[in-house]
Amino acid sequence: MNTLKSLNPDGLRYNHIIGTGGIGSGIFFSLRGNHTLGRNESRMATLEPNYDFCKQHIIMHYIGVLLNDKPTNNFRLFPIGKVGDDEIGKKLLLQMAEAGMDTGSVEIRKDSRTLFSVCFQYPDGAGGNITNDNSAGSYVTPAVISHFFEHYNLDGENGIILAVPEVSVESRVELLRNGKKNKCLNIASVLATEIVDFKKQGGFHLTDIIAINIDEARHISEITDDSIGSAEIIETCIEKLLKINSGILILITDGANGSYCYKDNKLEFTPALYAETVSTAGAGDAFLAGTISGICCGLPVHKGFSSGVFTDSPLQTSVELGTLLASLSVTSPHTIHPNVNAKVLYEYANIKKAVMGNDFIKIFSAGIH
Repeated sequence: MNTLKSLNPDGLRYNHIIGTGGIGSGIFFSLRGNHTLGRNESRMATLEPNYDFCKQHIIMHYIGVLLNDKPTNNFRLFPIGKVGDDEIGKKLLLQMAEAGMDTGSVEIRKDSRTLFSVCFQYPDGAGGNITNDNSAGSYVTPAVISHFFEHYNLDGENGIILAVPEVSVESRVELLRNGKKNKCLNIASVLATEIVDFKKQGGFHLTDIIAINIDEARHISEITDDSIGSAEIIETCIEKLLKINSGILILITDGANGSYCYKDNKLEFTPALYAETVSTAGAGDAFLAGTISGICCGLPVHKGFSSGVFTDSPLQTSVELGTLLASLSVTSPHTIHPNVNAKVLYEYANIKKAVMGNDFIKIFSAGIH
């Protein structure tokens, strides 16, 4: 078996997840020359072999391969979305099914194309992308979300809601509303450009766990001075969110510096685990997927103190599981590392000389034989 095991002999704390967010793909060009691409310019670039995927797919994939033991189907995944009637969309549906997802709520729209991005990067690391704004994903409306719950017959207290970007804020908030109604654990992330809208529609109030990066935390904090460091941004962000939702759990990633987890008036820092980085794309999504998987297995989010180096003390928390998965993910050029499972993750921890606490070892015991 290559999946994680619950610490509870009765099974995983949560046994299903319902998500919405982007489902799509893209290509990646490395440009020649650092000067900004001109309006009428043609330029040579290297088409890289990187495979790009969208947030919902990345997060659900990792959770699927880590938790869904296909013979027993002990953890179920229900993505809600739309793809186009094209080869990309059909290929993505097959990949999602192979990772253990139930794709019955991912519609193929015959009049649309699948969400697709052309990404480009300059030699100095700057870059951008062009993404189609008329993709099938733009038809994931609040009504589509509501329709799913008309047929929902599982125990919501055993379920997780995942509301992530690349579908509209309105649709994600509708998913969170239905999650609250069914007593699910609501998990969300939000882009910097969406924060005002997400707040106005009650998204933060409906969220149990918010996962953001340091730039998104800066926007929530309303800090515009670039000289302000991470510590003040995080403190202000937490204050702002607690005024809206006093019970919210806050996850903030700060790139190679590590991550922060706030819960019950306690802020804990977890350093990043160094890796020979091939691509950082998708690392934040891998971090969230690993953290969710750890929570499902029964790992806590805090261990009671902040670490200075990731390998300084035995691994105990779901956040450390997320950090471990994020570190492994950046060793792949693709936004989904194609070889991840519990056995591979366990072996990677050993390669990195990470000492595991007793419970951490137990969750891997089903996947390391």
